[in-house]
Amino acid sequence: MKRRDFIQFLTAAGVSSPFLIPSSCLGDGEKAAASERVNIGCIGVGGRGAQVFRMMLSCSNAQVVAVADCYKSRRESISRACGGKGFLDFREILEDPSIDAVTVCTPDHWHVPIALYAARAKKSCYVEKPLGLTLEQVLMCEKVFAENKVHFQYGTQQRSLSHCHLGCEMVRQGRIGKVREIEVYSPNGGTGGNPTPCPIPENLGEDGYERWLGPAPKVPYCADRCRPSGTYWIYDQSIGYLGGWGAHPLDIMVWGCDADLSGLVTVEGTGKIGEPLYNTVYDWDMNIMLGDVKVKFVATNRDSTKFIGENGDWIDVYRAGLKASSPELIADPDLSDPVLTVSMHHAQNFVDAVRFDRTPVSCLKDAVRSDTISHLCDIAVRTKSKVVWDPAKRELVNPTPEQAAMVSRPMRAPWTL
Repeated sequence: MKRRDFIQFLTAAGVSSPFLIPSSCLGDGEKAAASERVNIGCIGVGGRGAQVFRMMLSCSNAQVVAVADCYKSRRESISRACGGKGFLDFREILEDPSIDAVTVCTPDHWHVPIALYAARAKKSCYVEKPLGLTLEQVLMCEKVFAENKVHFQYGTQQRSLSHCHLGCEMVRQGRIGKVREIEVYSPNGGTGGNPTPCPIPENLGEDGYERWLGPAPKVPYCADRCRPSGTYWIYDQSIGYLGGWGAHPLDIMVWGCDADLSGLVTVEGTGKIGEPLYNTVYDWDMNIMLGDVKVKFVATNRDSTKFIGENGDWIDVYRAGLKASSPELIADPDLSDPVLTVSMHHAQNFVDAVRFDRTPVSCLKDAVRSDTISHLCDIAVRTKSKVVWDPAKRELVNPTPEQAAMVSRPMRAPWTL
């Protein structure tokens, strides 16, 4: 396929930002031997899914051979763009024995169910954040991937930014001494949305909308449900930015230290519940104890994870940069034998993990750790109570009936975990 035609296809699918495309992805350059290429199926190719699709295209020794999406224009345009097949039903991708791995970039409520289908089909997965809709889903995901011995990369791409690696590495190497406090800031969620039912657009159709809802409750279509911010802020489908954006700074927290594994986790705080359609938690202000480490997790207008040591020294890691209380804390790093995995390209790191059978930089174990914190916060706000979690037993401690009821949710038939 010509490069010009490829870009026209992506533009029709709503992917208009510029990016580099290796010629091998378009069939007009040298390719690695077939036995060395990772064949990828992309499940969900709108919005963030289209960005991840192009990330996979930029990888060496990989090719996208199939896509699945509920929207007809997306699956047709992008499947033609990569010269692969397009499907409404993601399970058709998983039935193809030639496919090694999939990306899962759907609305939040589909992340774990599709990932479980994929793992059981022996496909490695690149899964966008947040992880699960419930604690039950989060723990089930770790269990099933371990049983099937396939790889998992979490879409917390800040681990592949050099300054984020440096900041967390310096904390791990003891530059600030023992971590005593952590301040975590995340972009806020919101309220609003129009719940008024309207006709399903032809591009989606009845079958597409049914597939889009999947295990979520059956509800009439409304435009704000199936587009941002509805895809992030409706409780049937998500826990909101507690997980959706909070995943990033919380992931930095567990990458930089193991405080969440050091003892009982206690969570309490406040937040607001949106309405009428967008009804996830926003304006949260959470007080958390990870063993004896104090954590403040607050909704604001920025992302940041600030590690504070026993003597008051601190290192602050965020997407756009890195700061420290003293410049020498992050100067002259000894990276000859780093504690943390080094990755310069998040998608390539995943492809290489599949090819060489090694653990990706954003592993499932750590995804479970950070996503658990998000869910504990959601439970605490919605039940207006203190929540206690045992990270060794991985269960709530003496939960109230209301807290216990939030560990899982019913799934609409025929979908199950």
